[in-house]
Amino acid sequence: MVAAIGSGLNPRPGRRLVGDHPRLPARAIPKFGSVTLAWPENLASAPATRLSRSGEQITIETGGAVVEVALVTWPMPTVRWGQRGIRTRFVCPKWGASRDALHWIGEWGCRGRDCLDLAFASRHRQRYCPAIARRARLRRKLARVPRRSLKARWLRAQIRGEERAMLAHLERVNRDLAKRSQRDARHGRTNSERT
Repeated sequence: MVAAIGSGLNPRPGRRLVGDHPRLPARAIPKFGSVTLAWPENLASAPATRLSRSGEQITIETGGAVVEVALVTWPMPTVRWGQRGIRTRFVCPKWGASRDALHWIGEWGCRGRDCLDLAFASRHRQRYCPAIARRARLRRKLARVPRRSLKARWLRAQIRGEERAMLAHLERVNRDLAKRSQRDARHGRTNSERT
């Protein structure tokens, strides 16, 4: 059965999310030597991982697989506590892009579409009606400004516009569902026969 609004099914069951897989941020790189990583409880199935740094490269040992990953460093322009900072990033072992974190899905790679194709869960919430998220964001902004200010008046007008967009979307979905049920009734199909 194809997933549709109200069916309760995931439209893309094979979607891979960043939070579902082990993530190795650049700040976990040891300054020198080796370190064994411990993964959070929700990633209990993640294999043991050992990092070893040697100069401008690290060696990642995960589940018997050994990968050497190059590091890129450059000085940061800001001065903090009298010292200039240094930024360190990984070079993706699969396609050579500079990344702040690597992810493990049977192999190490970045979350880019050309590599492991991972997405953040927040990118897929309420995609059927983006006006819901925009309205929530505007309401949070409205709570931080004085009630009688011009900005509050402007935010309330924008919220009303998003509410109109939500209602228009809801009417369109209801109209489409009514058309679909009428079409199915004409052809004698039931919900269980629809594929």
